[in-house]
Amino acid sequence: MNTRTLSEIRAKPQFLNHMVVRLLISKFKIEDEQLILFIQKNYGILIKDIEFIPVGDSAYSYKVNGLDEQQYYLKLFDHHNDRQREGIRRLNYYLPLTWDLYHQGLFINITHPIKNYLGSLSTTLEDITLVLFNFIVGETLAEAYPFSDEILVGIAKSVATLEQITPHVNQTLLPKESFDITFETDLLRCISILEKSNPNNDIYQSLREVVLLKKGQILSSMNVVREIRNSVHINASQLVLCHGDMWGGNIIYHNHQLFFLDWESVILAPPEYNLYGYIGSSFDIFISSYFKQLDRKIQINLFLIRFYSYRAHLRNLSNWVMNILFRNTDESQSINDLDMIRNHCLNRFDQIEPNIRNIRCDIVS
Repeated sequence: MNTRTLSEIRAKPQFLNHMVVRLLISKFKIEDEQLILFIQKNYGILIKDIEFIPVGDSAYSYKVNGLDEQQYYLKLFDHHNDRQREGIRRLNYYLPLTWDLYHQGLFINITHPIKNYLGSLSTTLEDITLVLFNFIVGETLAEAYPFSDEILVGIAKSVATLEQITPHVNQTLLPKESFDITFETDLLRCISILEKSNPNNDIYQSLREVVLLKKGQILSSMNVVREIRNSVHINASQLVLCHGDMWGGNIIYHNHQLFFLDWESVILAPPEYNLYGYIGSSFDIFISSYFKQLDRKIQINLFLIRFYSYRAHLRNLSNWVMNILFRNTDESQSINDLDMIRNHCLNRFDQIEPNIRNIRCDIVS
């Protein structure tokens, strides 16, 4: 995993429907020394130092350097942050899954949790929860757009492999696709607040302008996902294992191998959930490699591709607007979130339909 600066961690989109990098600019308010002592006590690791990594918004991230030159990746969850509380809830299913995937040899190029001295996959200290992972050396692909054909083929094969091992994983704890759009409540509430507010600072004023300018498109897109959600019917037998957030920032390419990070969005869902993020100009390369690994073709449901594409941007928008209005305590964080809204969200809606139209008709249901 890398530790690049804020200015360096900016995704250049090849696939405009895909997830984008999310940043936590400020460290959690705990002294490094206290954190080090707690890790040493609970994991039996002698630590040289720790480094804050300003990436991700569902937890604070750190690189942990051991005295024996061993490296680890630490996630810290704040119990007082609603989004991070949701991240803690997800630990219950994705930590056992990734532990099993790695230790059973089903899918080993992944980040997986390390057990503490009690044999638990996470550790709680007062108002924080910690998870320690193996550290994967190398740069993420956040800055690698547009992906090379080699990378695209590798990702497609990995996606297909995940689907193939679905019957071999414990599915009882994993969430199943419900076509959730509960974020809509927060999004509509934020739009209403922005309409009625009289902002007293530049960030809020800019947020108000950029969101309300696109209000019509936002509401129209929300109607699309709502209508598809109300009409789609999926058989449980059609669900496959999906990483849920397989964009470049969650992939490391090292020694000609791909490694997959951040499994908190893992879900049992239709195959389209694994595909929608790659419907850009290179989709033919991706889908042909995917079919080859599966050793069969599937009919792609464009309604599901459309649903996942719009929902991804709307959910991101809701999260970033909520951050600025209610969660952020640091101005630099709000500036970053506003940039995400402008340059990695609202500017991408117009490309969804053209990308969908470019999917070959012979692979569409």
